[in-house]
Amino acid sequence: MGDYTKLSQIDAQAISDLYELGPVSSLTPLSLGISNSNYKVEAGGEQYLLKVSNDKGQNELNQEMSLLLYLEELNFPYSLTPYKTKNADVVYHYQDKFGVLLPFLDGIPPGPSDIACEEIGKGLALLHSLKHTDKLKTIRDHEVVGFGAKEVFNYTQSSHCPADFKDLFNLMFPHHLTWFKEHNWERGIIHGDLYSDNTLFKNELLQVLLDFEQGGRGEYILDLGISISGTCLEKGRLIPPLIRSFLRGYESIRPLPKEEKIHLADSIALGLFSISLWRIKRFKEKNLNPLMAESYRELLLRAEIFNETLKVEPLL
Repeated sequence: MGDYTKLSQIDAQAISDLYELGPVSSLTPLSLGISNSNYKVEAGGEQYLLKVSNDKGQNELNQEMSLLLYLEELNFPYSLTPYKTKNADVVYHYQDKFGVLLPFLDGIPPGPSDIACEEIGKGLALLHSLKHTDKLKTIRDHEVVGFGAKEVFNYTQSSHCPADFKDLFNLMFPHHLTWFKEHNWERGIIHGDLYSDNTLFKNELLQVLLDFEQGGRGEYILDLGISISGTCLEKGRLIPPLIRSFLRGYESIRPLPKEEKIHLADSIALGLFSISLWRIKRFKEKNLNPLMAESYRELLLRAEIFNETLKVEPLL
């Protein structure tokens, strides 16, 4: 659920006044988000997405909004641009709360299908094909908010790493990710968490990529692996035909370099470990949602099944 911080209509009106939106006519909690409470707000005859931060600091939220503003400057078509308050702030402050206001788009996350995977692949490839300016260096690194190969490996060496995480890592990556750590991969802006539920579709067409909470500067191959690992699924399992549909869409925009093709399967497995570690940090160590404390194991199981699937059906 995304409705952790309870807002009243009075609260919503006070926040609306910071933007001079007009009278709030309705406030609807949305079942989306982990780090935020999300609301659909109708004010002054328009619809907005109102987000209240639950566990992120103001600096982290400002960094995320800087990324979205940068994507707007580059004319990326699939990201939302935050509104600014009447004081020109992209992060609002109200009592002890802070958050952002974004455009509200109609749409739904897609179910598993070749069309959806191909569309998301195209969207991710467009993100990876942006022509960057010098402002790129002002955008945070993905590792500030997410977990790449180095962070995943280092975690397996720590005393508080769960045994099942470490054991499966050593089984699947006996090389300890040297292939990733020792190569100069192409980098730019990555989403860092582009699962299918972080997209909205309308009439089978991609409308928007949501929640750049783990976005920043990073390796495209890591982003590709993460996105495939959370998109090309049927009944919770990675399906090679759906992966090939994703890649068909992706490579129609950005053909994969040879080294990325060679290490594609490993990058998908790494993507599963990356998000598994994110869940451990959020739900197990920070206790953000005790009911999800063991949810990291779902991704480990997915990685294990994927590893077995490759023995029968190669990706490419």
